[in-house]
Amino acid sequence: MRVPGKGSVVWINGRTVPESEAALPLADPAVQAGLGLFETMAVRNGRVLDLPAHFNRLRQAAAVMSVELETDAALAAAMVPVVRSLPEFAWVKILASRSGLLAVFGAGMDPAEEGRPSSAILLDWRRSHLGPIAGIKTLNYAPFVLGTEQARAAGADEGIWLNTRGHVGEGCSSNLVIVQSGKLFTASPGDGVLPGIVRDLALRAARDLGLPVHEGKVRLKRLEQADEAFLTSSLRAVRPLVRYRARPVGSGEPGPWTLRIAAKVREMRTFIDPADWNPAGQGVPSAGETYV
Repeated sequence: MRVPGKGSVVWINGRTVPESEAALPLADPAVQAGLGLFETMAVRNGRVLDLPAHFNRLRQAAAVMSVELETDAALAAAMVPVVRSLPEFAWVKILASRSGLLAVFGAGMDPAEEGRPSSAILLDWRRSHLGPIAGIKTLNYAPFVLGTEQARAAGADEGIWLNTRGHVGEGCSSNLVIVQSGKLFTASPGDGVLPGIVRDLALRAARDLGLPVHEGKVRLKRLEQADEAFLTSSLRAVRPLVRYRARPVGSGEPGPWTLRIAAKVREMRTFIDPADWNPAGQGVPSAGETYV
């Protein structure tokens, strides 16, 4: 779980405070039972990436969790002072509790993390695709922290979950995509995975490039015999998966389809200054912006 960066500000229910003074009440249902949601978005040079898609996903989760949200315009306005306090390469998070509490905070991140070739292991546990919070971003985040810790202890970047059917799901902070025999394979939201923003862009990019896409049941054997694979997330974009369980994936280098999809995703992402969001819910996006 990401926390505010030192020197940034935190917006809580209409007040902007230094990160050192930010706190949630102990009685809040987000603290007591994890009854809350979040969205974490990439920030580049004061602009938020893929903001409309994140707002849409937040609202879909809010309907499941009975969390009331402000309008998109109000959410965007709350983001403005936080985004202004962040470095050029950063992330920003919206956190909403069932109590009505709303917080926005962020921090800088290492630019080298975006697109970095990565490694993964298979986690010891499985996740249910039938649970009430499967496929949404809630504050019930302990399994993902434990999974990431297990992966890091094994010298890997990411831990891969199987669902209770034994099919390949997702990572702790990413979606997993496999390329095998000229086709792309990835689990669907019906398999319990998060409908990732960059995941969806990657699937669109693959189809645009002429790569057939299978979205649904993925057997573990496909990952073990993949020609190439990659991870997707809002903050790190498309990351080639070059090692799985300490063995090379394909050639052990970023694959050609992965690189082509990554390049197309960069062109497809939109950048919006939250200060430009208007009451009609329309921002002023620019697509394919170059950033360093």
